[in-house]
Order: sequence, then structure tokens, then C-alpha cells
Amino acid sequence: MREAVATPNTGTEAVLEELNLVGPIVVATDGTDSANAALRAAALMSGGTDIPVVVLTVVEPLPLVAADYGLLLPPVETEAARRAALIARVRDQMQEVLGAGTPWNVEVRDGDPAAVIARTARELKARVILVGIGHHNLLDRMFGGETALHVLRLSKVPVFAVGMDFDALPTRAAFAMDFSEQSVAAARVALALLGPLSGIYLVHVAPRLELQPAMYATWMLDYSVGVGPAFDRVRSQLEFPPGATVENVTLTGKPSRELLEFARSSNIDVLVSGNRGTGLVDRILVGSTTTGLIRGAATSVLAVPTSLAMSARRATTATQPSLPEQEWAKALADFTHRNAGRLATLEVDDPEIGAQAQQHDYPFIGAAYDHHDRRVEIMIGDMEGSTRHLTRGIGDVRRVDILKDAAGNDWILRIAHGSGQTLLTLSR
Repeated sequence: MREAVATPNTGTEAVLEELNLVGPIVVATDGTDSANAALRAAALMSGGTDIPVVVLTVVEPLPLVAADYGLLLPPVETEAARRAALIARVRDQMQEVLGAGTPWNVEVRDGDPAAVIARTARELKARVILVGIGHHNLLDRMFGGETALHVLRLSKVPVFAVGMDFDALPTRAAFAMDFSEQSVAAARVALALLGPLSGIYLVHVAPRLELQPAMYATWMLDYSVGVGPAFDRVRSQLEFPPGATVENVTLTGKPSRELLEFARSSNIDVLVSGNRGTGLVDRILVGSTTTGLIRGAATSVLAVPTSLAMSARRATTATQPSLPEQEWAKALADFTHRNAGRLATLEVDDPEIGAQAQQHDYPFIGAAYDHHDRRVEIMIGDMEGSTRHLTRGIGDVRRVDILKDAAGNDWILRIAHGSGQTLLTLSR
């Protein structure tokens, strides 16, 4: 846990950075062998603790058949028989995999499996969803992973897609890193969920550009200059298990392919990534690349929704009032004077789309408030000699907060506007 304390009477807020992963484990099963590993994982993750486990199974609706006189509905007795058969199959599976007397609740719900699983986990405030990702056979794995893929896209809690060979808690993990606040926050959540790890790999996949060899070599040289400091920054923001070996890894190419190959060659137990956002995280777990990662994985995959990770990072206690509007201009001018030139991440947090990083590791140039238009302007980019600039104009400003870390240094500039907020997070 990291605390940020407020300086009295300055209009700043206290920030408490603590993960609130206290809900049950939800393990999804359809009673088939593909979910056996998910049940084993739930037993291992809850073993020796008081963490509750909910076994969730979903009765899918039968397709409606069109007849000459309208839709042909299945008999009510059929639905009852299917439900009873599913419950019996799940209970038999639990006894076979876990032994008799496992004191877990079994919930049976109706509807589309992925949507029901995601919604139920949200209702229960689950800490994690466990799902199986298919069979050893490639063709079975391609079709068996569809529910896991759909749950990943819908879930607002972490999803642990467990491989068939899972029989022990992971000890070697690879964290996909694009160096954004989202990927760092996702790693923080994963470290809390996975428990002690002996080997941790921070893996960054650089893009392979279609350039002439000389130009590509020059570009890679420039690119690599910033990778080392970025890894150092990430390490400073994460608390690793005592005794764990932590290595930085930089790869080049298509993210999913490179990560899967690295996991295979390095005997990785679990691949970790966010499942929303921009940059590498977005390319890994959105669209067609998601299919490649889940279907191609011979290991487990832990996906952390960016919205959860970022909210855990920014949990606040509003014990002091916001800065009054008449002080906004001076406060932003003083903030600029203290912090101009520091590297920063700019992100927009909207309740409809979640947290979205705009830019990261750009130098902060300045921030100002216009009383007439009631707008805040935030400028980031290189000070001179570069086209790397970004200005964000923010209207309908509701409040301005300057959050400080435990040492009393500026950490986050928060501009609340409309129903969302814009955050400028300074690197430390």
C-alpha cells in the first residue's frame, strides 16, 4: 500500500492506493473437462484462507424453431430436465476433481454464458473470475476458448483463463508492459491476486516497422534509449514479492505471437495483461489478437480490466474541500512553475468508456485556467525543437484538485468536468 497525504488547508485530497480485492472467487463451469483446471485453480487460490468460492453454471436457452404457424417453443419439461442434468453434471465434476464435501455454493443462472458470468461477478463484487480455455487438441481449443474470450470482453473484474495443465499456483509470470499507467496498475492488481512469485518478467514488445534497414536501425536505436528508463520507472511503482527475481525483456514484432513464444520458451506459468486501454495492452486483448492469444496459449492468461486497475490506483478519501474557483488560475500557475519539464501521463476517465490514456511519458509544459471561458488548458510535449506536442482544452470544469504523495510532492493534477475527469499523473 502507498499513501499520499494532503498538506493542510491547501485544497488537496488524500490519496489511498490500496487494492480492494475482498470478494469471492467465481469459477465458471459447464460440467465438462475443459473447466476442471478452473476448479483446481479455485481450490488452490482459496486453500488455507477464508476466501469464499462460488461455482457458477449457466443454462443456455434453446434455439427457437420456426414452424408454419409460428415459433415452436420447447416443452417446459425439457427446460427443467436440462437444468437438473446440468446441476447433476456440475456436482459430479466437483466431486471428481475436488473430492466429496467441498463447501462451495453452486449458482445456476439462465442466459448467454459470457454475459451472465460477467454480470454475476459484478453483482457479487468478485475478486476474480476463473474460466477454462479448452482442450489439448488445437481444434477443440479454438472453439472451447470462445466463452473465455467473450467473458474477457465483457468483464469488469479480473479474468483468469486457466490452461488444461494447471495443477499448481503459478511461480513464473510474464507481465505485458507498454509503460502506461494502465499496464502498471494492471500489474499491481495481478501481483495482489497471484500471491508469491519466484520469477517475474516485465515484457515489452516493440513494433516492427516497415522501413529500410538503415532507417529501421536508427529508429530502433532511438527507441531503445527510452526503454531502460521506462523499465526503471515501472519497477519503482511496483512492490514485488520478497525474493522474487525480476527481469526486463524487450521483444520486437507482433505482440501476441512474441508473448506466446516467450511464454513457451521460458516456461511461463501465466501471462498477465490489461484488457482495455491503448498501446500494447489494447493490441493484445482487443479484436483479432485476443483470439490469437487465448486460442494459442499453452499456459494460463490473467487479464485485468483497466477500469478496475485504475480505480484501485486512484481510490481517494475526500476529507478536504476542493480548491475554490477563484484560486484555480494561481494554483495551476504555481503547479506549472513547480513541475514544468517532469514526465507525465495524460488520461481521460469517462464513466461511459472507462480510463483512456492519451499520452504517456511526455514532458509537462504547463496548465492554465481561463475565467471567461471556464476552461483549463493542459500542455505536454518537448519544450523545443520537436513536433511532439499536445494541448488538451477542458470545458465545463467542476473542480480542480492537486494530489500529493507521501513526501509532499505534486503527484496528480485532477480536473473534474461534466461527468468525467482528466488526470495528469507525474512520474516519480
